[in-house]
Order: sequence, then C-alpha cells, then structure tokens
Amino acid sequence: MTDRVETWIVDRLEGDRAVLERAPHEMLALPLALLPAGLREGDALRVTARGDAAGSTLTFARDEAETRRRAAEAKALLDQVKGRDPGGDIRL
Repeated sequence: MTDRVETWIVDRLEGDRAVLERAPHEMLALPLALLPAGLREGDALRVTARGDAAGSTLTFARDEAETRRRAAEAKALLDQVKGRDPGGDIRL
C-alpha cells in the first residue's frame, strides 16, 4: 500500500460544498460533510490518499501550519504592493 500526500486549498464555500484547488487551475467541489468541520476560505488541507487492489481512501485534515504560512505570505505580498502605491487619483 502506498500513501500519497498532497496539499489542497479551500478556494470558496458554496452552500453545502467546498470548492478546492488541488493544483493550479485544477478545481473540484466536494460536499462539506466529507471535510473537516469549520473550514474557511483559504484553509490548507492535507489530503492523504491510500490505495491498494481492494480500494482507495482519501483522508482530509486541516493543516494549521500551512494555512498560517500561506496567510502570512499573502499579507507580505499585499503590504509590498501597498508600499509602492503613491496614492492619489489615477490619470489616464
């Protein structure tokens, strides 16, 4: 049996489904009932796939450290962009 671990990101919540980004430009929607409770947009999920000749299973766990790392990275990028904004009106 081989385990494969990936990180998926919660892109958005739509009703009773979560739209997850598995890879750049690869989105899939799964029922919230299959995922950890309390998910929010931007959360990182550690997805473990286990399989053998008898079948396959996916296990989902919220990855707190990766979620915090990605949020800090996004904040740093936003702060960098804001730092270069001279303010004022835009003239075309």
